[in-house]
Amino acid sequence: MSDSQRAYEAIAAEISALIQSKYEIGDRLPAERDLATRFGVSRPTIREALLLLSLSGQVEVRKNSGVYVTGRQAKIDLSETGAGPFENLDARLIIEPELAAIAAANVSDRLIAQLADALAIMRHEHALGKEAETGDHRFHLAIASASGNATLVNIVDMLWTTQLKSRIWEEIHRSMPMQAYWQTWLEDHEKVFDAIKAGNAKAARQAMARHIKNIHAILLSESSPAKRISPSAPGKP
Repeated sequence: MSDSQRAYEAIAAEISALIQSKYEIGDRLPAERDLATRFGVSRPTIREALLLLSLSGQVEVRKNSGVYVTGRQAKIDLSETGAGPFENLDARLIIEPELAAIAAANVSDRLIAQLADALAIMRHEHALGKEAETGDHRFHLAIASASGNATLVNIVDMLWTTQLKSRIWEEIHRSMPMQAYWQTWLEDHEKVFDAIKAGNAKAARQAMARHIKNIHAILLSESSPAKRISPSAPGKP
């Protein structure tokens, strides 16, 4: 793997080579856990690699069945697809809980008003049957801004933009029942808001970490060939 190549891209290339050498169209690939063991990586990395191969036309991920070969050759460049969603969420989990704790320690009337406005926008977007992208983005940027560090604000903004531009993120969302999870994610944001408003840094850190882990668990479930988890009880498969 080159220094610039992402882990899931490298694994996708290896699985692609494996398909070309050992599998026929219609064959089912080994289970994720077996692929993870074979290549020495995590299941989320395998998941991202399989989704990339799905985009390339080499495999099809079938719910409650498995991953099947649909083509011998990749139809897209496997090294030009951008950051994977789980890679992105891992970065957010390192940064954003601490920013939430800092926001709670530095809480002000202005910050509370900004977060309340962002939540109101999220609710309005949901009422219109839309994803709460504008309100959600404003909410996280307001928290980052409370740090007083422009570099951290830019990092959070970059992670958000990268996430929305991810082709794998789009592939998951294409078949994902997003509306089923809106209430879960809204409640996550409300818990972060309540902790920051109360000036409770520990609770704010925990609430933000829980929110990002919930997103991770839901995306992992929705992109899995196995049965999906319930929207009301997100957790790691």
